[in-house]
Amino acid sequence: MKLSPYTLLITCFFALTTAAQDALESSDLGLVQQQIGTLELLADRARSSAADSDNPRYRFDYPRLAADLERVRHGINNYLSPSRAQPADMVELAGDYRAESLHSSPSNEHD
Repeated sequence: MKLSPYTLLITCFFALTTAAQDALESSDLGLVQQQIGTLELLADRARSSAADSDNPRYRFDYPRLAADLERVRHGINNYLSPSRAQPADMVELAGDYRAESLHSSPSNEHD
């Protein structure tokens, strides 16, 4: 089967487009990883600020957020540089970052 020059040209065009999309995706995922680092710094600063405040009834669960951010970072790293084919980690993110304070007293607002 003989390929026409147009067929070869179209094949090369699609191959280059796919390579460019892969490079763009890798670049964008690298930016996502940088943003995760920024989020971790902001969360640490917020945790420090919250530690200085009075004991509210509810507090933000910073350790849970940190674990979820690390899980996302790990997933991106595995995607960008896979060591070998292995099953995906299907653990869901926690998503609920509101936790009761350890030192909160019962509320009397309904009495």
